Amino acid sequence: MNDVPGLPLPEPVTFIITVSGPYMGRMQEVAKNLETAGLQVDRVLGTLGQVHGHAEGSRQASIAAVEGVYSVDPERMFRINPPDSEIQ
Repeated sequence: MNDVPGLPLPEPVTFIITVSGPYMGRMQEVAKNLETAGLQVDRVLGTLGQVHGHAEGSRQASIAAVEGVYSVDPERMFRINPPDSEIQ
């Protein structure tokens, strides 16, 4: 965390965490451990084996080190122009 007066705080990054198969039945436990690692959990999608949340980008390695985590990916946004726009 940035405690220097006048400097902006780092922007939070939204992460999509995929839980490995053997831990699918322990999603709430994994989510709690992710919170301990610095993730603010937004959603737990048990049937998909995913946890969505946000944290400082510098926390990605500690989130990935949580037992049961298969992958940690930053959320990506894609936008397309409306159908009636000139550029498609």
